[in-house]
Amino acid sequence: MSFKKKSIFYAILLFSQIFFVKPVMSQCPNIDNIKVAESFGVQICAMPKVDDKYLNHAKKVMNKLIDYNSDGVVDNKKAIDKIISTGSVFAIFRSERDENNFQEYFYPDEVMDEMEKLISQNGWDFDDDEDKITALIEPKFGTFLAVFTNEMNLDNNGWDPTIEEGLHLITHMGYAQAYQDIFGQHKNSEIAKLMDEARGGYFKDAQRSYPSGAYYTYDDKSCTYACQITEFTYWAITSMRGQQSNRGGAINKEWKLNTPEKVKLSAPKLEALLTQEEYQIYFFD
Repeated sequence: MSFKKKSIFYAILLFSQIFFVKPVMSQCPNIDNIKVAESFGVQICAMPKVDDKYLNHAKKVMNKLIDYNSDGVVDNKKAIDKIISTGSVFAIFRSERDENNFQEYFYPDEVMDEMEKLISQNGWDFDDDEDKITALIEPKFGTFLAVFTNEMNLDNNGWDPTIEEGLHLITHMGYAQAYQDIFGQHKNSEIAKLMDEARGGYFKDAQRSYPSGAYYTYDDKSCTYACQITEFTYWAITSMRGQQSNRGGAINKEWKLNTPEKVKLSAPKLEALLTQEEYQIYFFD
């Protein structure tokens, strides 16, 4: 191989290593003046004009979500390691403009081109195969879950969406990746079967109405089947932690079992799954 050909070869190899190899750590994109905090190896990224108080609050929330029993050790290392190994992060935005700018850096053109190539090779369509595309791309290129500053509840007076979005990251890129057969966001995983029971049957798309007796009645049609599993898991865990106990009326349209007692009575199989020692999902402070 000539020197010139070797140089081209190594340049291509370096390029592929930079853009196309699975990341080895949770990492915020290289945006000027971006603010970064870290929770047990998971990076939290605040756009430059986000006040530090929001970043500090997000770190506090993530610390609690990752180490819920507050013993100083990650509750489920296998799940958190999955988040870190994919390069996934938790993000804080002030506006949709922030979100768009962040996404451009998180998924640069080279990565987007590679994504499109993978999708095309599989013959998939964005409209019909979104869950398949997501399942292929996110473990390879990572993703971000985000909260907006105007949603965050810094004084703990009422519900804090920071908890919701942080928990989404942990279940979506942690548990679902680490335990595909159990928490995987696809039809016939154990959590999917329990979700289907909770809705009175299998529905690929969210419905306007569900059979009588359904206790999970999510109706956002923009939410794919995988997304619906993420929401279901969030409702179940936070309800079993007692965090929804005072929100029954506010969330009744979407979720009926807002207390640990209701989950135990109406969804014993769900409670049994989430309390298995192997998964180290804790329900006490």
